[in-house]
Amino acid sequence: MNRTLSTLALLSALSLAPVSSFAGVKILPLWPGIPPGSGGITEKEKVVERGNGKTVIDRSIHDVHRPTLTVHLPDKRTTRPLSALVICPGGGLTRVVIDKEGNDLARLLAPHGVIGVVLKFRTAKTTTHFYGMEAMEADVKRAIRTVRAKAGEWNIDPKRVGVFGFSAGGILAATAATRCKPGDPSHPDFFAAAYPLLTMKTEVAGRKYQQLLFGPKPTAAQLKNYSSDRNVNAHTPPCFLAHARDDRAVLVTNTELFAAACRKTGVSCTTFIRDKGGHGYGVRDFGKPINKWPLAFVDWLIQRKLATPAP
Repeated sequence: MNRTLSTLALLSALSLAPVSSFAGVKILPLWPGIPPGSGGITEKEKVVERGNGKTVIDRSIHDVHRPTLTVHLPDKRTTRPLSALVICPGGGLTRVVIDKEGNDLARLLAPHGVIGVVLKFRTAKTTTHFYGMEAMEADVKRAIRTVRAKAGEWNIDPKRVGVFGFSAGGILAATAATRCKPGDPSHPDFFAAAYPLLTMKTEVAGRKYQQLLFGPKPTAAQLKNYSSDRNVNAHTPPCFLAHARDDRAVLVTNTELFAAACRKTGVSCTTFIRDKGGHGYGVRDFGKPINKWPLAFVDWLIQRKLATPAP
């Protein structure tokens, strides 16, 4: 079976297996004890299964106050260190879609020698608490630092640690890619995203996302500082972005603006844009042109020696 067929076969099976059925998966707290900014909160985390819980696993996690990392380690330790990818799921900044936009991608990448690390982060808003952008930025940066700190234990090359964002999780991943300086252990070595939220321009993001991140009256400085397209710089790592033009939830303009900023700055940015596909498909194949983006992403990783062809 060739690489493309084996990847397609895995894509079709991703929604059928729970995390616990894969050897080498470990879940650990992101912060020791109570995370900064979460003291005194008694709200309980809620898990909503949107699949059938058996053959289709699609959990949406609400009211997160104790972020975690789900690490997909290979069954056997390889002779050479592997690359790693911190994955930030989507969920509209109010929940974490941890399987469809997290664990599924980690399992897809495992046969290609990439260790997926799924971040369950504190969302901008919970049922009773407002975190805004500050806690989310702290969580994604700590996640990247933690992966590097665990490089020896997990057999990871600390110079091949990337970050990925789905949908609203794109703003977390892109923040790390554009707001960390070289030498900062939070700075990723590559950045990728699917149907990502990347800009805070009102005509693109809308007031809803602005207020979720910064409260009822966002300042001009906040909107500029977290419009990733306006913060691309010479140190931004190589990028891969996938988006459908008919996406009405997060406009393709997010990807187009970011890609244009990369071109202007001289940063390598590969885009996989297709006319049809909508939003929220994750790595699953619904027969639309955009659903082939995982194959293009794997090829992009292989070309950059961040992944290997599947056995």
